[in-house]
Amino acid sequence: MTQPDVLIIGTGIIGLTLGYELLKRGQGVHLLEQSTVGQGATRAAAGMLATDEELPEALHELAALSRMLYPGLVQQLFDETGLGSGYLEQPFCLQHANQQMTFNPVGQVDPRLLTQALRSAIERRGGVIEEETTVSRIERDERAMIGVMTSRGLRTGRQVIVAAGRGSETLLGTIGTTIDTFPVKGECLSVRLATGRLDRTLFGDTVYLVPKADGRIIIGATEHVGDESTTVSLEGIRSLLAAAINLYPPLAEAVFVEAWAGVRPQTGDGLPYLGTVDGIDGLFVATGHHRHGILLAPATANVLADCLMGQTPRVTLDGFNSRRQEESR
Repeated sequence: MTQPDVLIIGTGIIGLTLGYELLKRGQGVHLLEQSTVGQGATRAAAGMLATDEELPEALHELAALSRMLYPGLVQQLFDETGLGSGYLEQPFCLQHANQQMTFNPVGQVDPRLLTQALRSAIERRGGVIEEETTVSRIERDERAMIGVMTSRGLRTGRQVIVAAGRGSETLLGTIGTTIDTFPVKGECLSVRLATGRLDRTLFGDTVYLVPKADGRIIIGATEHVGDESTTVSLEGIRSLLAAAINLYPPLAEAVFVEAWAGVRPQTGDGLPYLGTVDGIDGLFVATGHHRHGILLAPATANVLADCLMGQTPRVTLDGFNSRRQEESR
C-alpha cells in the first residue's frame, strides 16, 4: 500500500471534509474508520448552520468562515458527484419565553446526504477510505510521525490527523497527550406534517425544529451528559414532542417517521481542539466540536489544511490548542 501524505483517523463530518479539502490541495489521503462512514454523531445531527446567538463567542469567526464556504462546497460536491447535500437557506426564529427573534435566512444541510457526497468525491479523487478498522495507538519515533497501528496492521503516513470524536482522547493518550472530553448523548426524531409545511427553523428553550427539503421536520435534541449509549428512551421522545408541539402546535397532527440518538464529543471549556498536538511534528487534532461539528466542518478543514501545508490559517488557532488546559492551570 502506497504511503499517503496524510492519515485521517475518523470519518465523521470533520474527517471527511478534511479529507476532501486536502485532496483538492493535491495531498494523498487515507481515512480510517472503526465502524462505517458517517455513522456516529454526524448521522445523528440536524444539520443547522446556527446563528451566532447559539454559539460561544470564541467560535464566531470559525462559524462565519464556514457559512461563507458552505455554498461553494455543496455546489462543488454536486458538480463532481451529482449528489446533493440538502442545502437550504431559511429564516431562523429564536424563541425564549414569550419573545421571538427572527434572523436573516440561515443555511442548513442534510448530514446524511452530505456524508454520501463527501465520500463519493473523496473516492473519485483517489482518496482511500478503510472501514471496520480500529486504530489502537499512534506510532512515532524521536524524529517524526510513523503512522498508526490498527486492527489490520500498521498504516503509515507523513502526517496524521486525529478526528475520531470521543475516541480521540484515548488515542492521543497512547503518546502521553491529555485532552479533556466527555460524551453528551442526544436523542432526536423526525416527523412529517399531515398538511401544510414549516418554512423556517424554530429554536426554543428546550427544543428545535428543522424542516428538510424532503418534507421531514427534525425535532431535537435531548442532552444526557456522560451517557455514551445510542438507545432512544420513550421519556426522551415524550419530552421532545411535548416541547415541539408547544413551540409549533400543528405538529400535534404530524406523522412519526424515525427516532435516533448520537453521542457528541464535548470539551471542558466548550471549544474544540484544533491544530498541532503538543508540538509533535506531523500530528494534528480536530475534535470536540460538540453540537457544532456540521456547522464548523468547512472552516475546520480549511484552517487545518493550511496548518498541514505550512500556511498561515485564516483563523488563529491559539485558543483551540491541545495544551490550553495545562496552560490555564
